Amino acid sequence: MEIMAMKCPNCSGDINYAPGQRVTKCPYCDSVLNIKEGSDRAVLERTKNEFKNIEHIRYEYARSVQHWKTLTYLYYGLVFVLTITAFMLLDFFRNHSGGYDLGGIIFMMLCISFLAVPAVFSKTVPIPPKEVEQPLRLRSGLPAAVRMTVTALLVALGGGFIAYLIMEIL
Repeated sequence: MEIMAMKCPNCSGDINYAPGQRVTKCPYCDSVLNIKEGSDRAVLERTKNEFKNIEHIRYEYARSVQHWKTLTYLYYGLVFVLTITAFMLLDFFRNHSGGYDLGGIIFMMLCISFLAVPAVFSKTVPIPPKEVEQPLRLRSGLPAAVRMTVTALLVALGGGFIAYLIMEIL
């Protein structure tokens, strides 16, 4: 036999009752309580609906985080490719001023983007709703901007190294 529990509205004591029972008495304050039929099912349905809503909220947050991460990885890829391009242009057109200037311009734009883009991206981190647990939340602000700047610099160094290897092979 299944036993259900509820709190007494008068004294907050625990009251146990059997499903289908219409009337029960509080063992602490002797209050007589009428139990509505189907109230257990309503509570269960409400709990299920709340869980579905929380699951949907978490899913939407995860989607927005994945979109943000994709943009961040695209930025790192762009830094990598532009670094290789800038260094190759600088080396290839060393004696011709036009190409040398273009490589220098690309390199200067990269240097500016190391400071500007992470600051902007760190402000666009998706805001986690209260239903998302702390370990799953992305951090934003200055620590995120510094981490992104350092990562972009490391990616640029990697691009410069790859460009140097390509130039040595050619």
